[in-house]
Order: sequence, then C-alpha cells, then structure tokens
Amino acid sequence: MLNSGLARAMLAVTLLCAAVPAHAIERDRIAVIDASKNLSGDLAALENSGVEVVGRYLGRCPQWAGKRLIDSGDARNPDSEVRKIHGASLAIMSIYQYLSSSKEKFNGRYWKADEKRFVNLPSKDCTTIPREPNTVTTEAELDAEAALDQALRLGQPAGSAIYFGIDFNFDPNDADTKQKMLTYFTIVTKKLRAAGHLVGAYGSGGTLELLLDRGLIDRAWLSPSRSYAGSSAFHSSGRWHMFQAWADSCWFGRKNAGKCRNGIELDTNIQNKSFATAHMGFWGARGLYRVEVARVRAIYESRRFVCNGSTLVRRDARPDAAPIDTASGPREFLRCEPGLGGPQLPQICYASVVRIGRSKNGFVEVDHDDDGRFDGWTESANLTRSFTGKPMWIEDGPTKGGARRAAKCQ
Repeated sequence: MLNSGLARAMLAVTLLCAAVPAHAIERDRIAVIDASKNLSGDLAALENSGVEVVGRYLGRCPQWAGKRLIDSGDARNPDSEVRKIHGASLAIMSIYQYLSSSKEKFNGRYWKADEKRFVNLPSKDCTTIPREPNTVTTEAELDAEAALDQALRLGQPAGSAIYFGIDFNFDPNDADTKQKMLTYFTIVTKKLRAAGHLVGAYGSGGTLELLLDRGLIDRAWLSPSRSYAGSSAFHSSGRWHMFQAWADSCWFGRKNAGKCRNGIELDTNIQNKSFATAHMGFWGARGLYRVEVARVRAIYESRRFVCNGSTLVRRDARPDAAPIDTASGPREFLRCEPGLGGPQLPQICYASVVRIGRSKNGFVEVDHDDDGRFDGWTESANLTRSFTGKPMWIEDGPTKGGARRAAKCQ
C-alpha cells in the first residue's frame, strides 16, 4: 500500500500542465529565473519578457526584507506575493536556503560578516542563540520542518520540489563535511519524500554528484561558479537538471559599480534538454507546472560557453570593428583578469555562458548577461560548438602568467 505522501505526489503528477505563454516571445529567452526579493511589483515585466517560473525562497528564519516568500503572507492572503505570482499566471520554484554558504552550516555555525567571525546558528525560535552549536541532525530537522511548514502554508502541492541550497565550494576529499552533508540530506530527504515532495539540491558539481550517487536528491541544480570543484566535469556528464547560467543579472536597468540601477537583480536558469520531458517540481495555481518541451530545448540550444580567454564583443561582425562602448552602453562587463590592469574592455570571461543569435562572416551575435538583449558580436571561434561540454576551469590566473587569458578553444 502506498504511503499517503507518495499517493498525493502521484496524483499531483497527473495534474502536470505544460504551458505556452499567451504573448509572442523569442522562444530561446530565459523561462526560469530566481530572485531573493519580493517580486510582486515586477511580475508583469517578467511575464512580458518570457519568464514562466520564478524561484523564491523558503527559510526557517528571516534574513533580509523580501527574501522569504512567506513573509508577505500565505496562500489565504489575497495581497501575498504567492497569490500575486499565481495571479500573473507564473509558476514557482521553491528554494530552501538558510545560512548555507559555508560548510560550517553542518557544524551549526555561520559567518557573521559584521563581526567577522563564525557564530552559532539560532534555535527554532530564531532569537535564542544556543551556547553549543546545533548538531547536523538538529539543523536538518529544523530545516526540514520549516520547509514543509512554509510549503503547506503557501499552498505548494505534493509532487512539487523543494531545492536546498548548498552554496559553497565543497571539497570531495573533506571526509568530515562529506559525512555531515550525507547525514543532513538523509534526514531532510526522508521527511520531504514522506510528505510527497521531490528533493532538489543547488550547489557545486562535487556536491550534486555525491547526493545523486547516494540517491538523496531527485533533481540537481548546478551553481554558475566557474571554479567550484567538479562543476565543469559534472556539467559535461549531462546529469544536471538545471544550470544557473548567470547570477545577479540586471534586467530592465543598468548594472553600475556592482549595483542594479532601476531594474531587477535576478539569476537566470537553463533546464537540461536531456530532461526536457521531466518535470522540475515547479508549481502554479492549478498544480504542477512544466515549461513546454520545445522551449526547454530552444533555450538550451542557443547557449554556449566562452572557451577563448580573450573574447571581446564588437559593434559589428568584422575583425576590425571597434569594441562596443561600455562607458555609455547598457552593460557592465566583468573585469575577467583584474590583475592585468589596463582599460575596461567589453570582454566575456572564460567559461561563462552566453546566448547566441544571428551569425555572419564567422561572427555570432551574443547576449553576454542573459537579459534578453544582444550586446554585439564576437567571433564564433571564441565559443564552444554546443552547450554540452563546459570548459575545464584553469586555476592559474594573472599572477602565474595569465593562463586563462591565453586559453584558446580546442
């Protein structure tokens, strides 16, 4: 006999719906984003840009205003963010994250930036700081309980997923962290699956490979970090379900001095075309939600990795065309090798992701930050031939001869 959680999950899967946006959009524009702010005032703009799914956060205690979805009210409150998201015909990807940007999470501690030290994570009431740090078992139980409680109050259906963020560079040779991570997910996964939910994890390739191999997660969401251990190899293995292509992109505004001016700061995500027919655990007002298969594939096929360490964006498809103007243009480009000095050039960093458009004269049109607007042109030879393989990260930077800057596509 099926347990009640699994039975509910199976029923929910039968309600799964794939949807095509009602308005005309470029099919290869991003469909899934996530943000750590209340999106209530931005939903129309996001929908008009082709977004179908917004990732929003769960967490057992508040961190900053607007991060947690539940803080604006639950599904019974007509003014809550969850009701407004569904009212805009958008779906939700639930992300659980609570001070998990360091391995010290599994030791019951977190980095308190203003004090420049690790301190103990609070107890269940969010105010009491225990004299001794929580054990990994306590952390897992508190997080699982909070995730399920908030999911229930938000109206999240069985069969949907909750993705747990493990946002640090996990070293697979770190036996202590490895064992504690396994203990944490053994507890969390048992509780979530009993309630009928899929379990996802966000993190490095090393993290996701470990958890998939042990059967502790159902969906793997790969971090965009270009240097995290195992991430390039894991991407190239094809085992990932989603890939966060760009973090802190600025839509509808301009990024200046690291700040998103007059826009929305968000992250963009790409689904793996190999799992295009599988549901990712997204949920909407009418149950589980799936991005249309053809659109998943179109988004995937129009992405490439930069494999040349000195990739410039030019105004036209000619080798003698001037680089685009970063001073007055709409973009802020990262300084890929800051130690090399020199002027800020419109360079796309090695192993980062771009969206491609038209091709001519051996050049291709590129959207370097995945905000839906093409920035200029770069030589086709600067990019991988497909999105299947991610370039292996080159550790030595400018202090060791600038090997990344000198890298060429194979």
